[in-house]
Amino acid sequence: MLAQSPCAEVTRCSCGHIHLAVGPVTLRLEEDVLRALGHTLLEAIQQLEAPAPHAHGASDDRWKQ
Repeated sequence: MLAQSPCAEVTRCSCGHIHLAVGPVTLRLEEDVLRALGHTLLEAIQQLEAPAPHAHGASDDRWKQ
């Protein structure tokens, strides 16, 4: 076990791959891909935390879950 939280779990298997489990989905990654994914997720979080410029009267056509 490398890391665990209520929403995800990261483990290293005997073959050397990293397993990233999020809910019912598990991704098998090489270590360098995990690092790159981590950087991408951090960048996304920074963008979410940055104040978003919003033009007056512009519609928000983004997909919402």
